[in-house]
Amino acid sequence: MLSLSRSLENTVIIDDTEYNIDLSFDNVLLVYEAIADESLNPLATLLTVLKLLFVDDVPLKNDIDAQILIYKNIMETYIQENAMNQTNMQIAKEEKNLDEIEEEEEYFSLIQDANYIYASFLFDYKIDLIDMQGKLHWHKFKALLTSLSEQTMFSRVVNIRQQKIDKNMSKEEKESLRQQKEIFALEKSQSQLNFDAMDLAEKEAYARKMMQEGGDM
Repeated sequence: MLSLSRSLENTVIIDDTEYNIDLSFDNVLLVYEAIADESLNPLATLLTVLKLLFVDDVPLKNDIDAQILIYKNIMETYIQENAMNQTNMQIAKEEKNLDEIEEEEEYFSLIQDANYIYASFLFDYKIDLIDMQGKLHWHKFKALLTSLSEQTMFSRVVNIRQQKIDKNMSKEEKESLRQQKEIFALEKSQSQLNFDAMDLAEKEAYARKMMQEGGDM
């Protein structure tokens, strides 16, 4: 979490040894891309993410269980502590009651909305994110992202996705909103499409399986 009273965090302590980690915003986005890559198996994802995060050698290379704990600690403590699970990569969804199982709607993607985010930072802050690669800390990036003005393209697109068709809208207003939602809709991953295709019983069984395995929905 960003603190004005402390320096930005770029190290992690493991077994009394301090390790440097790369928390520049573009590197964290690469982490999210790796997690979202459905062509990678869980072990490959774990190793890829740790290799991205650690500036030098990854610690405890021969202890997978320890590396899993390291991964979870870094993700929860340094990266997603501020509810950035709104991305369409479904990294840290909260557990739901089984009778309330439904796909959690997402309104933006750090990956798919890259153009809007880039243009919005340039519009609001005069910050060129390409020039800031390797420089802008993830926590600074998040603070700026969540504070973008309503005039930015990113905020306008998110607002369109969040709007609901209201019975008090005119026929023209409903059709206009439907068209805008279609234009700015986020693409779904194969796992999301598979979840959509399940009936309620299948979704409940899937949820139980993931909870038992300690996985993410």
